[in-house]
Amino acid sequence: MKSAKRAGRRVRRVGLVTRYRSAAAIALSRKLEQQLVRRGIAVVHDVESSRARGISGGAPRAQIARLVDLVVTLGGDGTLLSVARHPAPGVPVLGIDIGTLGFLTTCRPDESEEVLEAALAGTACVERRRLLSVRVTHSSRTPRLYRVVNDAVLAKSALARIATIRVDVDGRMVSRYRGDGLIVSTPTGSTAYNLSAGGPILEPTLPALVLTPVCPHTLTLRPLVLPDSVRLDLSVENDPTDVFLTLDGQEGFPVSSTTRIAIARSSETVSLVRASEASFFGVLVGKLSFGGERESAAR
Repeated sequence: MKSAKRAGRRVRRVGLVTRYRSAAAIALSRKLEQQLVRRGIAVVHDVESSRARGISGGAPRAQIARLVDLVVTLGGDGTLLSVARHPAPGVPVLGIDIGTLGFLTTCRPDESEEVLEAALAGTACVERRRLLSVRVTHSSRTPRLYRVVNDAVLAKSALARIATIRVDVDGRMVSRYRGDGLIVSTPTGSTAYNLSAGGPILEPTLPALVLTPVCPHTLTLRPLVLPDSVRLDLSVENDPTDVFLTLDGQEGFPVSSTTRIAIARSSETVSLVRASEASFFGVLVGKLSFGGERESAAR
């Protein structure tokens, strides 16, 4: 899998997904819509921002990528994740950063029109990111399937209590994680909750995943990097009261002692439009002052 390529699909319809509570995002959405309409391109808004703008209709975020040729999100990483978790083959996602610290939304508002033009022309850099498939089975209920871009997190809501999470890799038990929780992260998500919990930073196109304990009760339990060809099986032992599974920080639900969670690499990927060909390490410097060398960010 190449880290980046040029987009080449002809764009006739564009989806605009906007952080509808942000006046700046709504204003930029109106501006980009005008730019698109002048070019004869149809615009599809998400339901929430349509309501905020007083427009009828709109498409659910989980479906919008399948209705258009390009999706543009205006907000932070959370806004982009709400779309990227539901990708459509060949449909890239351009994230415009109207947030605080966006690793996925690499395009600044002041360069949005230029980058959008490049995406429409098929000359923008596009990077494919791997996803994880999460299969959740509750007792005798029909299993439900989810996709995640960043991470799946099992954690206690009452942090003063300890959860015991059993992890099997390809059918063999690896460990019982005792602590506040466990993060299963993609390389893309390694700069999100995983990083805050002391996990490693992975180059986003690596075929890998990370298991990072949250405040482990045993100090010998450290983050573990595995190839993404493995299958993980997670379950909560002993008293699972107030243990929740959260997916990309977008949705979550309680788990019980009968809940079984299977995680594996998804057959799908999501294509992200990059604002420039700056390296991942340049983004680390610009966003996190990685290594304390801000002046290297443009290299």
